[in-house]
Amino acid sequence: MTKQTSDTKFIVNSEAAASIHENGIVILHLGNGRVYAANETGARIWRGIEQQMPFNAIADEISTEYQIGRSTACEHLGSFLAELERLSLIQSEEKL
Repeated sequence: MTKQTSDTKFIVNSEAAASIHENGIVILHLGNGRVYAANETGARIWRGIEQQMPFNAIADEISTEYQIGRSTACEHLGSFLAELERLSLIQSEEKL
């Protein structure tokens, strides 16, 4: 996992197909046939990735929406992005 900086952006792997629902998101990795699910916060992060928002902008949205400290939002966002990248569902722009 690439260490995120404030302006790090991510892109969705072309083999990932997502379906966002009111309670979260389901992501299918077409390459390996695995299905992953995340809650509403995960869906919000995924939308940010699709919109190519930088790390800081997504963290700000999470902090504001869920009324949590920005450092907490950054910590959890970083962990979630690391897991998405580990699962080959996203890729950081530095690795392009």
